[in-house]
Amino acid sequence: MKVIAGIYKGRNIDTIKDTTTRPMMGKAREGIFNALQFSFENSHVLDLFAGSGSMGIEALSRGAKYVTFIDNSSDCIRQINKNLQEYKNNYSVLKLDVSNYINEVNIKFDIVFYDPPFEYITENINIDIEELINKLKKKAFIIIHRHSNSSSIVLPNDVELYKEKNYGQSKILILRKK
Repeated sequence: MKVIAGIYKGRNIDTIKDTTTRPMMGKAREGIFNALQFSFENSHVLDLFAGSGSMGIEALSRGAKYVTFIDNSSDCIRQINKNLQEYKNNYSVLKLDVSNYINEVNIKFDIVFYDPPFEYITENINIDIEELINKLKKKAFIIIHRHSNSSSIVLPNDVELYKEKNYGQSKILILRKK
């Protein structure tokens, strides 16, 4: 996988060889970044269930000011750190449970990538999204990656569905805080 655009365009992003993680299809990543192309400059980005870090790395390449990568897998954390070795941007990589991090963090973000495992239950996603709303700046985005057959999430009152698109088995929801 490669960085699609920006100052690091063309750089490799290696993934771990593990069936519990699934990198987002390039077409889906490209669709997300095209939809939000002018939102990354000087943004504070949160990459949850970060896996290889591809979403946060793409945000760095497109001008994000700071990216926080969160995953609870030691293998993923190692891979993210390896992928970021030559990057000079500001970022942090933390091995933490995503729900615990969401509940404890006191930072406001411009963009949040939320990419839980497909088997992650919808009730937990609803709880996480409800809590994430409090961690967003006004007009900020949450990008959610789900299986196309997953049950629908409940949208909190203070967000709107900005865009929804299916890419094969992937359903991408882009929510925007009102």
